[in-house]
Amino acid sequence: MLITRFGPDDLAATRFAISPVWETVTSRWAVHDPARHAIHLPWIKTATRADKSAEFRSHRTLLAALIRPGAWLPDFLTPPPQTPLTTLRAELSVLAATPADTVRADLEVTHQQSPLTDLGRQIHADPERFLPGIVEALEAWWQLTIAAVWPKMRTLLEADIAYRTRTLADYGPGRMFAELHPSLRWQQGRLEMEWGRELELDLRGDGMPIAPSIFLDRLPAFTVRPESPVSMYYPARAIGTLWERSVAPTAEPLVRLLGETRARMLMLLDAPQTTSQLAARLDLAPGGISAHLKVLHEAGLLTRNRQGKQVLYLRTDLGHSLAGL
Repeated sequence: MLITRFGPDDLAATRFAISPVWETVTSRWAVHDPARHAIHLPWIKTATRADKSAEFRSHRTLLAALIRPGAWLPDFLTPPPQTPLTTLRAELSVLAATPADTVRADLEVTHQQSPLTDLGRQIHADPERFLPGIVEALEAWWQLTIAAVWPKMRTLLEADIAYRTRTLADYGPGRMFAELHPSLRWQQGRLEMEWGRELELDLRGDGMPIAPSIFLDRLPAFTVRPESPVSMYYPARAIGTLWERSVAPTAEPLVRLLGETRARMLMLLDAPQTTSQLAARLDLAPGGISAHLKVLHEAGLLTRNRQGKQVLYLRTDLGHSLAGL
């Protein structure tokens, strides 16, 4: 079991955040194992072409020594997000400044679970030599495969955070953590996770950055760096909507009550979404979507929550009841 101990100030200091470098690193998992990550196949097809391209060859060799199928990630690759909406550049700057001893320690931990490759051992021997190339490789992978779809990814992650913060405010940490993943349990100031190993973490008053993840598909993941707070990543909600455009058929009684467009919108809003997300999924103009959202909100079927520059919509309890017609 993995136990994370929260001190008196840790829960108040815990915050949700989005980590571009985490998504960049873990997206390599999907390319390595498309069958396991079949939900991302529309993206994987494009990413695989980039991965096999001549311009990425040297970067691929370096990343393959660190991001390996079935092996733990070295924690230095994914520094905890410093702010809720940090940038890739900011996170790569932190990565570039990682102390050599931290790189070595992280690689030694991964070696215990899966032996390092020859190149991995070279990185362990001389981290300062390889860190600039690692940063360059991640930047290249981002530009080739993530940058163009990042607005869509970020919107989904922001919607997930809006849902989690609402759950925390309405029901407290016990329910919030339980809904992040079935393996998590909040018990009197400590977070427990069913795991095949015994490990205890102490937050030391720093709180814990918590980030939703698009490519993490099983247990939550924790990163532990001596110079940073412990951070946790969990599978985000509604990943199945990320690449789709079509919508499942809507129940006829709901269509008769609200009209087809509003009924379809209500069915989609079981997870928070923006006007532009709904417009893309329904293949309608954002202006028309806004008018329908206004009506549904005034009828008490939706809530509105501002997240940064965007407004996220979500079904209310009444909306959930109607969606079940």
